[in-house]
Amino acid sequence: MFKSASVVLAGLALVVSSTAVIPSATAAEPTVTPTASTGPVVDVTPTTRWLNAKVRHTEFFSATFEAEAGETRAVATELVVWDAKRTAPSELFLGVTLTCTSPSGKVSSAEGGRNVWPASSDFTIPVALLLKTDVAGTYTCQADVMMCDPGDCTAPTGTGVVKIVTRKMNPRTHSFLEISAALPPWAQSQMVPQQGDVIVQAGQTQTVNWGFDLAESPGSVQVGGVLSMTNCIVDGYPDACAQAKKIAVQGRAVVTLQMKVIQQPTESGVTCASAVATSATGAGKQVITWQQHHAVEAVYVPSFELSDAPGCGTSVNAVVTVTVGKGNAVVLESGDLSKLSSLIYVVPAGSLVEP
Repeated sequence: MFKSASVVLAGLALVVSSTAVIPSATAAEPTVTPTASTGPVVDVTPTTRWLNAKVRHTEFFSATFEAEAGETRAVATELVVWDAKRTAPSELFLGVTLTCTSPSGKVSSAEGGRNVWPASSDFTIPVALLLKTDVAGTYTCQADVMMCDPGDCTAPTGTGVVKIVTRKMNPRTHSFLEISAALPPWAQSQMVPQQGDVIVQAGQTQTVNWGFDLAESPGSVQVGGVLSMTNCIVDGYPDACAQAKKIAVQGRAVVTLQMKVIQQPTESGVTCASAVATSATGAGKQVITWQQHHAVEAVYVPSFELSDAPGCGTSVNAVVTVTVGKGNAVVLESGDLSKLSSLIYVVPAGSLVEP
């Protein structure tokens, strides 16, 4: 939702039936899937190629699967961007939209993106969602890439080319689209922040608390988040940046992400299981430069299991903190129920296979 951003998305790939990927961890207990359902699907078909900004929208991945009504599927994509050339203006916005279309015509989607410019460092864009199937039949999920002049995506497109790599280029770092097999009913996700976009001023911390119950979970779970953030380099873009106490057009934003998962006790004085995300799973400091402007980061605990000690219950609390250091303010973007940007989720560990 999915290891590095790519393993996170390769590890997560999740959002509430509307919006990261999920890295593999310990094997989860097998789940029962309807006979009309297909298992996991992984698509790394496109060869590594340059995308031309003159073509605003490009379909990069597309895959289908069979499902019964009422299933939950983790869907994730990650694009690995290695290079950009001859871009004009100096930066191009590169957005990734993940959509899944039901036989009924209902569309669930999620998006994320950032700016790219010549000689910029390599990066990944993870996007994920938890899909709830509404009817039985064939579903189609695809990842589309959109490039435009940053801040003016309704005007004529910019120019230049951007290189996106797949497995054929590098088996360790590659783009993919992945769809899990049907997940158990307790697997879920939530849009964050729930109240809509939230600005985090320099020196402040935004905390997201999410509680869920694992009474029906037979084994370890993965808990994580995929967060879309924007460095407030201009007043009012996005809208919440109008509240920024400081705006520096060429300023950077410094963000520190943390996640802790805590099993709640049922008796006072009892300490139960807990775990934290590490630097290898997305925790720590991130710098969002003014050229980059936008960022999509994944943070997660790959394997968490309840303690069966006396006084320990099945309720769990996940706490994600976004702390902004010296520099510009940051907007934590939620998206909306039709197209999520940020989410927090819980799924069986190892729900998605690595492509």
